[in-house]
Amino acid sequence: MVLDAVENVNAKRILEIGCGSGIVSLVLARRNVEVVAVDVAMEACKNTLDNFKRNRLQGVVHVVNGYLATAFRDNLVFDVVVSNPPYLPVDQSPVEDLSWAAGKDASFSKKLLKNVLPLLSDTGVLFLVQSSLSDVDGLKRTLEEKGFLVEEASERSFFFEKIILFKIYRKHSSL
Repeated sequence: MVLDAVENVNAKRILEIGCGSGIVSLVLARRNVEVVAVDVAMEACKNTLDNFKRNRLQGVVHVVNGYLATAFRDNLVFDVVVSNPPYLPVDQSPVEDLSWAAGKDASFSKKLLKNVLPLLSDTGVLFLVQSSLSDVDGLKRTLEEKGFLVEEASERSFFFEKIILFKIYRKHSSL
């Protein structure tokens, strides 16, 4: 879903938050753009680096072990931000739950938005994966109140939920 959506985006600098194995960053890096891959889990960062080495692409991605985009200076901007964050509406407790538990009130997605939206260029786009089990309407409302447009780029239905990929950008953008 994510790879299909970002296939034709025009970007010079791309940020992936929650890179996991690094596959999205790997595909994007082949397009000769600057890619920054971030994950809170050191093992995910190591996997991302290993996958880039296996594909002879080491040196074309910056891998950062950190929480969301808190490691970046305020004046750094990205044309595209991609995130498939934890989105299940259950409370976070142990560290291992950080990969799937978003909090009952979608608190993780709200933190992500607060942290990432200032890093979007004026014409920047955020691709964000969410579950229909989470507070999708509340998330859309929050974004619209902050001056962003929210489109459903794609969705996949499963027997108990829909996984939705949102395309988010500033209202004044010509996307």
